Amino acid sequence: MAAVRFLGRWSRRLLILLLLALLLSLVLAVQTSPVLNARPPTSAADLDAARALLRRADPRSGPVGRPRVVYASERELDLILNYLARHGGVAASQLKVSQGTMTVRASRRVPLLPLWLNLELRLVEGPGLPDIAGGQLGRLPLPRPVLRWMGQRLLDRYSATAGFELAGDLVQRIEFQHQRALLVYVWQADSARRAVGSLLPVAEQQRARVYWEVLQRRLAAAAGLEQLPTVEVFKPLAELALSRSSDDASASLEARALLVALALHASGRGPATLFPKADDWPAARPAWLGFARRQDFGQHFLISAALASEAGGPLADAIGVQKELADARDGSGFSFNDIAADRAGSRFGQWARQRPREWLQTLAQGVVEEQLFPHVDDLPEFLHERDFRSRYGGPGAPAYRQMMEEIERRLRALPLGAP
Repeated sequence: MAAVRFLGRWSRRLLILLLLALLLSLVLAVQTSPVLNARPPTSAADLDAARALLRRADPRSGPVGRPRVVYASERELDLILNYLARHGGVAASQLKVSQGTMTVRASRRVPLLPLWLNLELRLVEGPGLPDIAGGQLGRLPLPRPVLRWMGQRLLDRYSATAGFELAGDLVQRIEFQHQRALLVYVWQADSARRAVGSLLPVAEQQRARVYWEVLQRRLAAAAGLEQLPTVEVFKPLAELALSRSSDDASASLEARALLVALALHASGRGPATLFPKADDWPAARPAWLGFARRQDFGQHFLISAALASEAGGPLADAIGVQKELADARDGSGFSFNDIAADRAGSRFGQWARQRPREWLQTLAQGVVEEQLFPHVDDLPEFLHERDFRSRYGGPGAPAYRQMMEEIERRLRALPLGAP
């Protein structure tokens, strides 16, 4: 009996010590303010820098099966981290590269509480992908074995969508130098199909196929029509999504798949260009989906909506501006009405991402175009670079900002589409 009482006392003391240790860890881990300030939305200049890095790393421009070397500046890597952080709901992030080490910092608010999680990770060079050297959460040091375990769990969870397994196979070496990193990788003959296949896991590809098939049947029923108002396909697709949803999490997956199917059709390229196993999907019907009786507005709206439902609005907005700047230089010209279509689609996709069940219920009840798409007939379009620069000065200039503010005013006046 004495032994039992002795063990009981020590068990209670151990439990108290564990609870105190947990409480102390929580006190050290959370903080009352972020260590990083929120970053501004992705700009056209940021996208130019990211595109320059992607062009240098593009495996199609080099030999297959032979090592390639790519240098990435600290700023380019920081832009990529900022995009990934926004995608993951992180308020702010920062990346620094020094000799042999890369430091990543991030701040995220605790849901429903005025508290913050401030994370710092230190990565070091390894034989392939970088290794975790250490880190801390707030003022709480994180042991290296714990960080490695957490990193492995994240890789196991997200490798199907992010392509980490493919990256591990391709990358031979990463070196951290002063304010830049060096990447050595080998592109194999089957790498392209593996990379494309990693964009969405097979389950999500099959979910998107359901909406693709229903969309094509709906377009087939409108035989003889070259174009169909986009809002006419929202109702049957949303009704289907609701019937397949049991909670907010499943509604989010269905809403995303719905927008992916619509964006695939609007792009005109078909699912097989994105998903290697989509060769047996039904062929796309020739009818196109439009807004304001224009095919290009439907493309801008639906592709921006799909981007925003996945990545958030700022990236979709910046991509729209970047495309129009490129058109001003060597394409059809800069068009503010295309920017308005991009912004309307971006807000529509953000709404689907933030409140998917409400979004689906609204579409299932039926909507009209005027609820989602602003009046754009009077906005300037087809401006080539010289005219665009002389009249509006470029992004950031007063005349340009005035036009963008007018677009935002029209978007805010819409009955629907605002997240």
